[in-house]
Amino acid sequence: MKINSTQLLGAYEQARAYAAIDSELATPFAPVEHVFEEKKCKPDACIMVYGVYNAGKSTLINVLLGREEAAMDDIPLTDQVTAYAWDKYSILDTPGVDAPIAHEDVTNAQMLKADAIIFVVDPLGTVEESKTLEVLVDLLAAHKQVFMVFNDKKGLSDEDYIKLKDQTREQLQRIATQRGMGNILKEVPIVKINAKRALQGQLKGKPELVELSGHLAFKNQLTDFLDGISPDDVYDRLKHQLVEFLNTQVQVLGSQKGDADITKKFDKFLRQMVRDKSRLSSDMVNEIERERQAIYDKTKRALRTSPEDCQQKIEGILQQASEQMQRHLSNRLQEVVAIAQADIEELQATMPQVGPYTHANEIPATENAPDLEQPMPRAQKSSGISAEMAAQASKQMASMVRPEHIVSTLKTVKEILPSLMKGIGPKTMEKWAGTVMTKYVPYIGTVVTVGMAVFDMFSGDPEEKAMREHMEKQRLTRERAEQQMDDFAQELADGFKQFMRENILQEIDGFFAQLNAQVDKLREGFSDTERLASERLQKWVTIQQQALSA
Repeated sequence: MKINSTQLLGAYEQARAYAAIDSELATPFAPVEHVFEEKKCKPDACIMVYGVYNAGKSTLINVLLGREEAAMDDIPLTDQVTAYAWDKYSILDTPGVDAPIAHEDVTNAQMLKADAIIFVVDPLGTVEESKTLEVLVDLLAAHKQVFMVFNDKKGLSDEDYIKLKDQTREQLQRIATQRGMGNILKEVPIVKINAKRALQGQLKGKPELVELSGHLAFKNQLTDFLDGISPDDVYDRLKHQLVEFLNTQVQVLGSQKGDADITKKFDKFLRQMVRDKSRLSSDMVNEIERERQAIYDKTKRALRTSPEDCQQKIEGILQQASEQMQRHLSNRLQEVVAIAQADIEELQATMPQVGPYTHANEIPATENAPDLEQPMPRAQKSSGISAEMAAQASKQMASMVRPEHIVSTLKTVKEILPSLMKGIGPKTMEKWAGTVMTKYVPYIGTVVTVGMAVFDMFSGDPEEKAMREHMEKQRLTRERAEQQMDDFAQELADGFKQFMRENILQEIDGFFAQLNAQVDKLREGFSDTERLASERLQKWVTIQQQALSA
């Protein structure tokens, strides 16, 4: 089972922050903190940034760090390999492919320890520089995971980028074939970024520069690449330990005796709401992933079988996926609303029958409440109410649960629930699909042009096609063309997934934020002690659900 390590570490950080302000939790949380902090100090993968000395390796490292820490120079000045902590990884900066021999020896020694290589090149010189690509194939032969980065200093057009990728892959095929290696193209993701522009945007606080640099696509693909080599069994152990602590904490808080049974029922209702949100979010993420896979498969098929009208077909594919997302979200929200209304009805059934009150702030009398309507003894009347009596009365009134407030608020929440469920309408989904499509339309023509080279080769002389050399050329060309189509289908599907995930989860967050705002008004009827305990329990339940869904 794949663990979302970023989400798990986020849940841990929240738990650590809450535990730090509660002295009673210091001892039980200590073992959890120890294993997580140890893991953070020992990243699960060692990543080496490698390439020619002026390709922009250090600049790329600074982009990952989000600050100017790695020294950036045009010549290799040192034989040292510098390590930088990034996220849950250790990033190593190296002298480079064509550094002095002494420097390269240090780099090669460190390379044995690296789990993965970020191979940085200048795209405009890569195809002609055979030594660079031979080193990359050497790394693959040594069973290293390689992620190739075109540091686009000049600003390649999309068309030139696609053509350069194809030419680079052709060279890689040639080298691999000479060494008796099979198809290596799927083992080498290729992505471009203007590292200098991305760093400038980060340092100057200009998100438009960061976006233009290609940073988002680079970061997403690199994260997916690195996650593919992360040891999930380690994170599974960490998750189990954190969840065990959270389960105990929620159980203890949920079982504590309060001043009123009403608050216990309310907290149970609130915990169910948190679980409903977590399940809904996870369900939608899974649905988005299913649609992403469908878009990927259908887009590849359209590029292969219908190059003449594939744009229209791909538009239809995205539209169909968006409509499916809209229907699924709408149905799931309706289910959540129905469950919430049923829970409220169950909660209402346990509430005491409360009659009308004369004043909005009137509090029903109880046996323990001071009777402020009774006449004071004459001696006390003359001197007024003592400070001690006033404080006692105020304390008792603040400690009372006001059932009339809870009953009226429950009724309001139940009535407005359907109006909160606005969801995402078909027109909005259609607009979103158009937004995703517009981003990738310019690529289609070039992808089809490259892909059609395969089909053109089959229209030659039958005798020529039978020749071994020509058949080999066909095979290699087909590999590149299919990889190019795979690239486009992958990027389109990933773009849909990223866009839909951000917007749909934001919609879910908004729905539950409105619902929480209404339900939270119920706490106005609680005593100060009950209210604080309820809020505390809700925080821990939220963290618990985040950890469980990681």
